[in-house]
Amino acid sequence: MKKILALLALLIAFPAAASEGPPEAPANWVSDLFGFNAKAPTVSVPIGRERVAKLVAQRANERLGPQWVESALRLAKLESTFNCNATGPKTRHGRAKGVLQMMDGSARALGYDPKRMYECDYGIQAGLAHMQMCIKHGVKTSSDMARCHVSGWGAWNRRLSSRGAEKYRQKYVKLSMR
Repeated sequence: MKKILALLALLIAFPAAASEGPPEAPANWVSDLFGFNAKAPTVSVPIGRERVAKLVAQRANERLGPQWVESALRLAKLESTFNCNATGPKTRHGRAKGVLQMMDGSARALGYDPKRMYECDYGIQAGLAHMQMCIKHGVKTSSDMARCHVSGWGAWNRRLSSRGAEKYRQKYVKLSMR
């Protein structure tokens, strides 16, 4: 456990070197850290949120495959900074909740209970179900995934009618790709 925390601390401190791994780390340091074989994520993780980041990575790998792990980590970082109890601002659709900021209507449409979005694993699973629905609706890239996450799977590939909404979506995609 100490080795995992030390490697994660190095990943946090030096995110640009994440693809190489720490100098003294074995060649399979990513699989040792996250428990599966994948490319090293380039997402930095705030101190104290490593457990949630690891859970997001594990669940994304299980449900979506290793190619979507980094997208899931980027969205979780952008949406909640890996905070299971995050609550978004009030909108006309309600408030988004949990690690991947699920709206109540989206959660219900996917068969999840909106009251449980603050339960870390449950909220992550609901967010990943949303990502899975995006993939079913044609998402193929990380930027498309960000677009789908913010717009919903029914509208991700359409230009939004409101100029302000379209600008917001474009800004969101840029932020998610940092």
